[in-house]
Amino acid sequence: MNHSAFKLNQEFLAEICERIHSLKTRNTNGNNLTHLFAKSPLVLLESLAKLIETTYWASQIIEEGQLVKFSVVMKGVENAPDIFCFESPILLNLKNLIKLGAALDSSFSDICVYQDENGALRIWGLRIRTPNHLTTDLWIQVLGPGNILVLCYGKSIAALIGNQAVFVDPSNLIRTILPKLSSDGKEQVFDSIKFFRFNTLLYISQAMRAHQRGGTLLVVPEGNSWGKSIEKPITYTGGSLFFEPEFSSIQAPPNPTAQDIFRLLQETATMKNPNLSKVRTQFIDQCNRIGRLTAIDGALVMTYDRSIRCFGAKIQAQEPQAGSTRVQLYQPVEGDRGNTATFADLGGTRHYSAAQFAHDQPDAIAVVASQDGNVTFFTKDVSNNKLQVIQRAELSLMYEGISGVMWSLSQYMAQE
Repeated sequence: MNHSAFKLNQEFLAEICERIHSLKTRNTNGNNLTHLFAKSPLVLLESLAKLIETTYWASQIIEEGQLVKFSVVMKGVENAPDIFCFESPILLNLKNLIKLGAALDSSFSDICVYQDENGALRIWGLRIRTPNHLTTDLWIQVLGPGNILVLCYGKSIAALIGNQAVFVDPSNLIRTILPKLSSDGKEQVFDSIKFFRFNTLLYISQAMRAHQRGGTLLVVPEGNSWGKSIEKPITYTGGSLFFEPEFSSIQAPPNPTAQDIFRLLQETATMKNPNLSKVRTQFIDQCNRIGRLTAIDGALVMTYDRSIRCFGAKIQAQEPQAGSTRVQLYQPVEGDRGNTATFADLGGTRHYSAAQFAHDQPDAIAVVASQDGNVTFFTKDVSNNKLQVIQRAELSLMYEGISGVMWSLSQYMAQE
């Protein structure tokens, strides 16, 4: 007789279900975005447990020498240009998830699952995600072996990280990074600009972890002060944006408010404005190209507004910090109030040098993506002269497409 060696915490599963149900039933108002994502059916506890458990164990199995990364979305059968439908649905189990996952690009593809009339979960197709996709269904994203993210109605809800079960809360990341995105010497940086810059960082960070080579992104204000922290000569220099999205084609008010942005996102998601969809696709392509450059050994330096200064650069210390220098660590999970650690605790050379850059350049933000997919943000709190580090930032990245931007907007508005 076979027995399960481990069983998922039932209280954790019940809390996920409760939160999903709460998102659907919560009363909406003018600033609440949940009504956009409340069309999907409620998720039953038994189905959620089966889906999470199967995905979790499948993420740790090696197939032909490779770990398979994939994502699973629970949605009804539909015929669409971006979906490949099976003629006969197959059971959701470890074997089928692993076999299908090997054929997918985990960054842009999903395995589609539904519950049949007998309560069994079946795989009925494969979906290709687009930049303007509005995800409203239950979605399980595999981030790595034993590391999965649970999303629903466009919102990151919970994660399994090895033997830890946590609920996601991006407020630590937002609170730490947003203030830096207005310190570029301009008289006024509008909220909409800060929001756009913030989401740019999330998209590029996602592209950095997607290439699985590890990389470093240094985000700096206008000017050349950052050059003091980079060794000369720099092999790859230049200010190319690859191309600038055609923002001139968007009829948007000057200095738009958060509500104006929300309206534009709605038009993009519903395809009411083809120009908006085209611009957003261009923007995502641009972020992906920038992210790919971080695969080259060394750091990529970019301004807040995505102008590349150089890449493949080596960081040099201005005020060398000892391994015992104290830093403040945060994670984007509920209940995290920060912990004190040292430079030596941050990781290898890539993390240490990024931390050194952020210390020497107080207006900058450093982002490191490890080969294993973990993402870390570094920036300096000038009020106490202490480095702030956001670990496991991949839990807050933009996996959800345009719906993720809307939820990020709602979180941003809550911070104001």
